[in-house]
Amino acid sequence: MFYKKATNILTVIAFVLTFFIHTPQGLSDDGEAKISSPLQYSGYTSPDYEGYTYWSEYVPVSDGTQLAVAVYLPSNGPSAGPFPVVFWLLPGHRVNINPATGQVIHPQGATADFFTSYGYAFVIAEMRGSGASFGSRLERSPQIGKDGKDLVDWMAAQSWCDGNVGMVGASYQGFSQYATAGEKPAALKAIFPEIAAFDEYTGGLFYPGGIWNMLMTATAVPMIQQDDQNYYIPPRRLPSAPIVDEDGDGDLADEIPIDKNGNGTFLDDGLPEYSDGNVRENIYYNATLKHLENVNLDPVLLQNAPYRDSEIAGLPYTYMEQGPSYRPVTIAESGIAVYSRGGWFDYHARCSTQWFATLAETNPAKMLMIPSAHAGFSGPWWTYFGVEETTENYNMERLRFFDQYLKGIENGIDGEPPVYIYVMGEGWRFENGWPISRQGTAKYYFDEGNALAEDRTFEGSDEYQVDLATDARMNGQTRYGLAFNYVPSPPLRTDLDLESLTYTSEPLEKDLEITGHPIVTFWVSSTADDGDFYVYLSDVDEQGEAYFVTDGLLRANFADLVPNEDISAPGFDMDILPDLPWHGFKESDYVDGIFSGGNIVKLVIDLMPTSWVFKEGHQIRVSITGADYPTLQLHPGLSPSNDPDDPMNIVPTITVHHNAMYPSHIELPVIPDKPTVFSGTVKVKKHKRYYEKPAELYTFRKAVYLHIDDQWIKWKVLKTKETRFIDYYQCNGDLGHLSVLVKTKGSYTALASGKGVRFKGTANQ
Repeated sequence: MFYKKATNILTVIAFVLTFFIHTPQGLSDDGEAKISSPLQYSGYTSPDYEGYTYWSEYVPVSDGTQLAVAVYLPSNGPSAGPFPVVFWLLPGHRVNINPATGQVIHPQGATADFFTSYGYAFVIAEMRGSGASFGSRLERSPQIGKDGKDLVDWMAAQSWCDGNVGMVGASYQGFSQYATAGEKPAALKAIFPEIAAFDEYTGGLFYPGGIWNMLMTATAVPMIQQDDQNYYIPPRRLPSAPIVDEDGDGDLADEIPIDKNGNGTFLDDGLPEYSDGNVRENIYYNATLKHLENVNLDPVLLQNAPYRDSEIAGLPYTYMEQGPSYRPVTIAESGIAVYSRGGWFDYHARCSTQWFATLAETNPAKMLMIPSAHAGFSGPWWTYFGVEETTENYNMERLRFFDQYLKGIENGIDGEPPVYIYVMGEGWRFENGWPISRQGTAKYYFDEGNALAEDRTFEGSDEYQVDLATDARMNGQTRYGLAFNYVPSPPLRTDLDLESLTYTSEPLEKDLEITGHPIVTFWVSSTADDGDFYVYLSDVDEQGEAYFVTDGLLRANFADLVPNEDISAPGFDMDILPDLPWHGFKESDYVDGIFSGGNIVKLVIDLMPTSWVFKEGHQIRVSITGADYPTLQLHPGLSPSNDPDDPMNIVPTITVHHNAMYPSHIELPVIPDKPTVFSGTVKVKKHKRYYEKPAELYTFRKAVYLHIDDQWIKWKVLKTKETRFIDYYQCNGDLGHLSVLVKTKGSYTALASGKGVRFKGTANQ
């Protein structure tokens, strides 16, 4: 047994070393530069197809409902197929049409162009109750995942599909990916969900912190409804293109009924009539008419379903069935590769980290976090921090992922560290997991004179009168809306902090990086029985400008903590990660009148994850308020009318306590000022001789990686020892044992040695 194991190790070593020595560095077969790293990809594949063929058709799912599907197949290239498929399941429209001109418009045409040029079929399907599809839907119900599975199964059976399917899409379309993956269709090999929810209730969209997000309901729902009902309000709102040309004249525009009263919809005009006067079976009209039965999560339904276990609209679904439900468990069983892309300022930022961390031990899992809100590779932080990567880089990253998991192209994405984040104030960086294993914790206590102090020096309290008209919008937006990515400059809280209870540190003596989930713990009492609490973390520069970093919120009636496993559906036992404060948010978790009788309540609030460098001379500030109107609902116990100007409102004065018994503070996830990346040379041994190549060594608490060309070798860290001047790692991997020494005094250097491998390098500073 020992001989066989040793032989296997030597075989791997010989193969790897032979590859390193005899493959020309960075060249593909045709001489193009080979690059495979996050957001950079070339030389492994090429856009060999110059066009695509397109058609739309109806596809029946299991219950007979016909769904509208658009298919784009590569053309004018080296092969006629079959191809792997990139699939997009969306609410909204696969293809639009302008009824006035007959022009057919492909909203996702650029994405279709991109993937088909690289030899992928691209398929877009409209959910039931949307576009030209038949049926009706309850938003985010389990049925969407079942439909997704049926569609994947249908694709896998088509002659143009090679049996490998991946999925893309952001926000709701990220939900549809997780919902479909949760049904474990055999052909679904990889998904690339972006800015998508984990827990639907408190993930940010509906009830973040147990508080109703009114702004999102007021803006997102009408847009979805108009798309579902095929409104025509030019130039921005166009109907979905019909599937069937009933009169056979080649014109799809005349399949759309006349909008007789000109209000944007033909559904309120009685029996349908058409511009050509011909009689039809009314296929498009009947499909759209059914969409009036959709159950949208509008203000009426949401405010009447205030708990995580509330049944919505009298239907047998709660927020828990909507998500995450059983999906983390079944996705973990499926082995599907999952690439979660999030934004530090998105309302789903925590959710992106939850999906990755929960699935990291069971699935090929990756995470990319960028400095944006509920959008893509853009926004005010892009300019402020000088980020250069664009949508083109983003597309190449999706291609790199699908090339590996759908085409089997060995480009190294599966061997590199799984997390890639933008550290605001520093730049891009690999990490080995989430939370970062070398993360430390720095406590800053609420102290005398509204100070934030590393050592608690004063026992006392601070009073703050809540203003129910507090409006936390910065440049007209907050995290909890759709347009935070489009504010003109990075948001400031300078003026807002004047209306808040604040605690501010002394100027920092050196840079401080926080990457992870800040957690605020404070003890509070109130003159009212109930209350909401909003906490903001800001970076105050030398001029006194307070830059928004992150935030958190909680309806205090949910103050008690519940084990994280409660997030998963009943009967499914799974460790939900990261291990963050969880308040349950079920009706049984709600304590009415929690502050009554002068009760002092402990509140623990995890702020949204961030990665931010507070520069030397800057100050850390924590701000607390009791409302954020009109973005989020006022507490019904304080303002039953939800009107900050109602004279019948209860306006509380809160008291934040900070003393030995009630040590109110914020815990910051601090990353040590030690490099993890070393550039140098590796010597590899073959036939008793060493050959030298440029390389990079990555040293993490739980793993060490050696990067040579675009190949990665990983060792698991078995033991670490840190002294004043040297960090020592004992590791084991496919190439056997590896010892790593990192010199931490003066300039950082790293030495690594193992069987047939020797590395020496200096830190990338």
